[in-house]
Amino acid sequence: MLALRRNTCLCGTLPAMIDPAKIEAGRELDRLIAETVMGLTPGEPIPPYSTDIAAAWTVVETMIHKDGVYFGAPHFKHKHQNLAALGYPEGTECWYCVINTKLLNKVVLCADTAPLAICRAALLWALKHGPLAE
Repeated sequence: MLALRRNTCLCGTLPAMIDPAKIEAGRELDRLIAETVMGLTPGEPIPPYSTDIAAAWTVVETMIHKDGVYFGAPHFKHKHQNLAALGYPEGTECWYCVINTKLLNKVVLCADTAPLAICRAALLWALKHGPLAE
């Protein structure tokens, strides 16, 4: 799994280690997406990106318009579809997003829900290419 070092965001503080593949849905992830992907400023209402598919879809729409990014909308993998080559145990069932950039070569991020898969992939982009990148 990918673990990344702390970076500074002008809008708030980040946990010392952020692992996009393991981060859970909730207000902290929503805040990170709002600030680093969606460009919201402190004080603006933060949609529930990581738990609501309508809010998460606005993240997809934002990501597909970024230069040099292939962002695959979420798909569902059934138990009979093998994800072992991607580092997931055989029999894994999950929602997944694919992200491909110059620094991210077809990375697949899985989650229990489509909104969380979207947010995990978008957060990975922010850590590598966006305002959180070194």
